[in-house]
Amino acid sequence: MDRISELPDALLLQILSLVKTKERVATSLLSKRWETLWMLVPKLDFHLERGSDSEFVNRSLLLHRAPVLESFSLKVDTFQVSPLDIGLWIRTAVDHGVRELKLDYTANEDPIRLPRSFYTCQTLLVLKLKNANLVGFSYNNSSSVCFQSLKILHLMSVTYSDEKSLETILSSCSSLKDLVVECCPNDNVFIFTINVPSLQSLSLNRSAKYYRKNCLGFVINAPCLKYLNIRDYRGSFCLAEDMPELVEANVEAGYDKLDELLGSLTSVKRLSICSTKLNAPCPTTFQQLVHLEICTCKPEWWNLLVCLLTATPKLRVLKLKRTHKDCSKGGCWNEPGSVPDCLLTSLEDFEWRRYKGTKDQSDLVTYILRSSCHLKMVKILTEADDPEEQLEMIKKLAFSPRASITCQVDFD
Repeated sequence: MDRISELPDALLLQILSLVKTKERVATSLLSKRWETLWMLVPKLDFHLERGSDSEFVNRSLLLHRAPVLESFSLKVDTFQVSPLDIGLWIRTAVDHGVRELKLDYTANEDPIRLPRSFYTCQTLLVLKLKNANLVGFSYNNSSSVCFQSLKILHLMSVTYSDEKSLETILSSCSSLKDLVVECCPNDNVFIFTINVPSLQSLSLNRSAKYYRKNCLGFVINAPCLKYLNIRDYRGSFCLAEDMPELVEANVEAGYDKLDELLGSLTSVKRLSICSTKLNAPCPTTFQQLVHLEICTCKPEWWNLLVCLLTATPKLRVLKLKRTHKDCSKGGCWNEPGSVPDCLLTSLEDFEWRRYKGTKDQSDLVTYILRSSCHLKMVKILTEADDPEEQLEMIKKLAFSPRASITCQVDFD
């Protein structure tokens, strides 16, 4: 007996929404009971790899009967799909009151241009674009773009008319909570201005592959921001207003004036940083910071460590890691003139990943052990090809003096 067919429509629609659209449509062949169920699922996703896939998209949109289209996802990998068809599909999704729209256009280096009706879609809650062209509106006319319900916006390799058009789009997102921006060389924006009072999560990415010479930086005004992620290897600066609600920040940047950015992060509680542009004394104090991660891939990370240790009086967790290609042959460990307050009063956990056991590294670990009065756990993840060499590293640290009698040292 086909017991699943006896389930209520609402439950069957939930089940169908968990499978891809092609498999969902195939269930129409099972029986009369299933013939039209797929048309009522408020979710459509398409991955076009051949030109013939266009007909399937056309048919699916034509037969779709759900009162509201919750999600419309379109990934295009073939140049055989007409940009006009893509514009028509997006316009149809907008007419169906789409709430989540995803477009990933990898068929061509030239970004896809979106239809004009897209810019006034007031039902959108989630919008994720990759390789799209946002130039189909007039930024001198405020009514030409309105995303008043939008809460999540991801702009990956998107091009704009200029800085003003991006500002117009963001100013229309009065409910925006989550913003991701990935710069591309032809985006036509030199200074990205993020002025969104409602924003809570922000990720800005300009990779090392970004080859345009005249790229400048970011300007951020987001007083409600809680999570910040900046990865910028080509820009010159990032200026930000104070963010008193900030909980977590990840900074990977080579700004000459990194202190200008850090001065806006004084309320952060968790910080991960990869940079060489900061030397002691630190320009600011992080009174709320309890969790700090420092990448050791840059030659002068030692200076960054000393600077931040002296600026984090309540630090409880310190982690050293190497997430990028190792180039840390320069620089050396020099003890600070006085023991940082965090070592004397608050540091409890210390971890070092990809530890090689050089003299400078060994000196740093022994300094942490003999200076940290409240240390509970030290975890060292060694990186050595020779087992005997690894054993020597372990022996040396295992018998190092410790200021905390409760401290445990774990090796891996």
